[in-house]
Amino acid sequence: MDGSDELILPSAMLRVLFLRGFTAQAQDYKASDAIGYGITAANAIAETLPQFGIEAHVVDPELPETFPDMERTRLAWLLETQKELLRLDLSEFDLVFIFHAFQQFPCEVRRLLQDLRVALPLVGYTHGSHWDPTDVYRQIHYPGMDVLDLANFLCLDRILVVSDYMRDTLVENIGRWQPEAAAKVSSRIAVVGLPINTELIDRYKTEPRFDQRTIVFNHSLIPSKQPEEFLTVAEEVLGRHDDVRVVITRSAVGAAVRDRLHTLQRRFPEQIEIGGTYSLPEYYELLWQSHIQVSTASHESLGISTLEAMYTGSACLLPNRCSYPEITDGLEEALYASRDELLEKLERYLEDEPARAALAAELQQRSLRYSPERVVKAIADVMFDVVATRPEGGP
Repeated sequence: MDGSDELILPSAMLRVLFLRGFTAQAQDYKASDAIGYGITAANAIAETLPQFGIEAHVVDPELPETFPDMERTRLAWLLETQKELLRLDLSEFDLVFIFHAFQQFPCEVRRLLQDLRVALPLVGYTHGSHWDPTDVYRQIHYPGMDVLDLANFLCLDRILVVSDYMRDTLVENIGRWQPEAAAKVSSRIAVVGLPINTELIDRYKTEPRFDQRTIVFNHSLIPSKQPEEFLTVAEEVLGRHDDVRVVITRSAVGAAVRDRLHTLQRRFPEQIEIGGTYSLPEYYELLWQSHIQVSTASHESLGISTLEAMYTGSACLLPNRCSYPEITDGLEEALYASRDELLEKLERYLEDEPARAALAAELQQRSLRYSPERVVKAIADVMFDVVATRPEGGP
């Protein structure tokens, strides 16, 4: 993401078919994108593209029937998306944009286009990958699909990734298995980031902050986010401070984490809150009112929840790994290398309000690199380049 602010509009509007991801706005779901950035970032992209000369037709099909569980609902929604492509006049579009390449598989979209003899370029995001060894989520829910994941990359004219860390991880790990494929992937990757929906977040700005110093853990409670590590730290902090509160914004997934949470709730009934899944207004109000955000993740390709906390003025404490050094631009005060260092920094920023405010202000400024205007300009530049340079016939 080059961060250029120069705005040069093209002479003609580009017409883009926008395949958004599945969302579950009324309840929790195993995939964070369905309740979070799949709503907020996707909307920010669709709403901002016209500023850069791109008209986006968002495909968001209605289901003809209801289903008894979330998995069947999501799968039916994905199938209806493909059916919608058959109903549209694809000749009206210049490009297909896939927000989540592990939902609408580029392989399937490419085959559909080829069967219909429609030569449209494909641009799509990968928000995670089987080729990232830390992406435990995919190994748990979609084992053995590494080659399909790679095939999806190779069916895209341009692969959008959210960080330099993500790009380097993909190229390195694919290269260990198939150097030629890694070279192709590397040539097609564009690092564009992912936008935080600043307009939406600002809509729910609430002042002042909580009277009680509040630490937020706004991550999925899945193994790659290491919630048990956070709970160990939280237990120690709450044991030292009876006027500090911890808020966990997601529901527990596994029995071990659930039991640990219940134990902490019994020990600190007035100091720990488990929100389940907040509505977006409730969630953003919580961020605006909280003081410190913590991550213990061992997998993070970007960290949209951290960027949202940065934007809303939290002092964020993050492990010095994955994409965190990148999104904080190497701010040492925000990064820690061990549990002991995390505890030390938590103590400091709980007790030293001016230091906490200074860290929060610096992080808030750095989060602006992921505003819709900055990120969507980068996406638009990629789209125009692909349309202008793509050879007939595709990848």
